[in-house]
Amino acid sequence: MALPNDSHPSGTTGTTFATHAVSGKEYPVGMMADSDGQIIGSLPAFGLYVPPAAVGASKIYFDLHTTTSRLRIRGLYAIVATDVAVTGVVGVRLDAFRTSAIGTAGTAASTTASAVTTTPGFWALDGSTALPAGITARTVPTGGATNEQYYFPTYVFTEETLSPSAESQSLNMIPQLPGGQALEIPAGKGLKVMQGTVAGVGTIGFLVVFTVE
Repeated sequence: MALPNDSHPSGTTGTTFATHAVSGKEYPVGMMADSDGQIIGSLPAFGLYVPPAAVGASKIYFDLHTTTSRLRIRGLYAIVATDVAVTGVVGVRLDAFRTSAIGTAGTAASTTASAVTTTPGFWALDGSTALPAGITARTVPTGGATNEQYYFPTYVFTEETLSPSAESQSLNMIPQLPGGQALEIPAGKGLKVMQGTVAGVGTIGFLVVFTVE
């Protein structure tokens, strides 16, 4: 990574701007901001790993909840376990909701570094930033996680011999506009993914990527 290698005073105010020399010429160095004025790349970013689970009609795969911070969901990926043989006849519908209550029971996600692959856990993209208090998640909650707003459905294939089963893990379920707003989860709310009413077959895990403000 290259950092600006020079600076230049502007006018009479004494403000100094960063510059960078390229081929003998100085170019101004700027930083891009998002729709809320935050410098892009400056907010703490985290991932949430949701281990693979067998599909099931109306099954809640996980919920993510925040009591103090505002979350911006940057990515939501369904990861189909293609090392599990199934005989697929239909796709699996995944519904995304905003929730108004924290989920209960289930398996709580680890909020500190963990090398376990079979339980949910948070991790920092920079490898060191601690997860802020008040952010929790759990897999297969049996209570709470009350639906407040329906977002959208997504369909994934779970037949391990079909290429779409592997391709789903690289497709962001969250609608993202270039330079536009991210899906925001305010304090006191959450995000939930559950299956539709058709049973289906297969095994699906998830990856959620979000920033914290």
